[in-house]
Formats: sequence, C-alpha cells, structure tokens
Amino acid sequence: MELIFLIILGLVAGVLGGLLGIGGSVIMIPALLFFMPDTSIYLAQATAMTVNPAVAISAAAKHHRNFNVSWKTVWMVLPISVVLISVAAWFSNDIKGDWLEFAFGLFLLWVLWNQLSSLSKCSDCKTEPQPKPTPTKWDPNLNSLSRCSATGGITGIISGLLGIGGGLIQVPLLNTLCKLPIKKAIGTSSAIMFVTAIAGATFKDISLEHATGEAGKAAITALQIIPGALIGGWLGAKLTRVMPTSIIRVAFAILVVIAACKLFAGSIPNLEI
Repeated sequence: MELIFLIILGLVAGVLGGLLGIGGSVIMIPALLFFMPDTSIYLAQATAMTVNPAVAISAAAKHHRNFNVSWKTVWMVLPISVVLISVAAWFSNDIKGDWLEFAFGLFLLWVLWNQLSSLSKCSDCKTEPQPKPTPTKWDPNLNSLSRCSATGGITGIISGLLGIGGGLIQVPLLNTLCKLPIKKAIGTSSAIMFVTAIAGATFKDISLEHATGEAGKAAITALQIIPGALIGGWLGAKLTRVMPTSIIRVAFAILVVIAACKLFAGSIPNLEI
C-alpha cells in the first residue's frame, strides 16, 4: 500500500507541477506528513529534496531547447545559492520540528496568494481583453552580480530551510531583480534548481543521517516517488492545452488552505522561543 501511495503522490505532484508550474515539495511534504505514519518534518523535507533534482533536469532541458535559459545569469546566481542552500539544509535538522512545520505553513500561505493572484489575472484577461504589450528586447547587461547574488541568497536560504525547490520564490526574483522576461526567468530558474537541488539534497541527507539515521529511508522513499513525478510532469505539461487551469487552481488552493491549517494546528501550540 505504501508503494502505491508514493507512486500516486509522485503522479499528483508531477501533474500539478506541469499544470500550474509549482514545485513538487509543496505537495510532497504535507502529503508525507499527513498520510505516512511516523514521518517527521525532517524526513519529509529530505525526501522531497532528493526528488527535486530528477524533476528539475527534465524541465531545464526543455527550457534550454526553447532558448529560455540565460546561462550568464545561471553562473552568477549559482555560487551563493549553492553555498547557502547547503548551509541551510545542513542546519535545518537542528531547528525544532514545530518551527519548521510553522514556517512551512507560512510558505503555503505564500503559495495560496501566488495561485489566487494567477487566477485573478487569468480572470481579468478573460473579461477585459488587454492590449498586446509592445515587445522589448532583453538587455543581458541589466543583470548585475549583486542582484543575482541577492536572488541566489534569498532562494538558497529559504529552500534549504523548508526543503523546497524554490521556483515560486526564485522566478519572481529573477524577473524583478535580474530583469529577465518571465519565460526566461522560469527556464533559468529550472537550470539553477537542478544544481542547487543536488547540493541541498546531499547536505540535507548527510545531516539527517547524523541526526536521526534516516538518510537511507529518505533516499528509498524518493526513489519510489520519482518515476510517478516524471510521468506526472510530462502528463501535466500535455494537459495544459486541454484542461481549464482555473478550476485546477481553485481545487489546489483549497488543498493548500487545509494543509496550512493542519500544520498550524499541530505546530503553534508547541512553539517555544
């Protein structure tokens, strides 16, 4: 039964990721916590981080073929991002589990806002047609080392602490701070996440092994999720042309609210400063 659940979890995470452009950790971590007995937040994070590189590589390859990766930006963002996600992932196992669950609940509220904002923009587009924007040429010289480092630093710390890929945070930063067009920001984020996800997963698993001895369990669980996630991601990308994403966003938003409430209910009474 556990294997069937993990395969289905991978499929659901992959399909929603393909349809809505969200990271698999948003689905995997709450699902592992709520439906697998004796799963700690540390084990759930390590499992999700181990799955992330396999999912990110296919997305990065696709965006590279479509010329939507700014490799100059990738090389400027990566150094600080790799260092900080590794440090944050290593020390995240020293943080009290209730605080990590509370922080992940706050992150889910950000995800909820992100999805509702996308839904609102989509509704506005349908009711009031917007004038076609005048295309502008992207100037790669707008990227500065300081802006790219800030993007990598913020994303690395949050990703390492929460056990997420970080695309929901990194894409807006690449778009606003690094001045990348949104499609190039998404593609560039995928390429960055492939490398940072490997680093984060490695340090998270090593730290977890020292803390609880569960690194092997995280790897085995991740290996059972990955096939479903890869198939689900491909299927989700295909379904974007035939399924109304607005309905999917509403359903997903409801699930996010439920997950956030459960995390807050379980963590807030036990928080200690």
